Amino acid sequence: MSRVLVIPDVHLKPWIFDQAERITRDSYDVIIVLGDLVDDWGKGNDIGAYKDTLERAAEFGKEHTQSLWCYGNHDVSYLWDAMESGYSV
Repeated sequence: MSRVLVIPDVHLKPWIFDQAERITRDSYDVIIVLGDLVDDWGKGNDIGAYKDTLERAAEFGKEHTQSLWCYGNHDVSYLWDAMESGYSV
């Protein structure tokens, strides 16, 4: 049986990755990031929040190369050009 560290919807909260790194590596076998890195209500024009979150996510991914990443509906909304709540133009 595998022990899984799940990182839930991030929604422009890069500190979630900091919290995940505080969990010792011997307490889980795999990391799954559920996506929804972007979009948060009331932050549509906060480009800095997007930049900080995406940079921190990339850094986390480089440090945890075996982690598994999922697209969330807020992530694919940009690929599909389909606005979700909290979407930033």
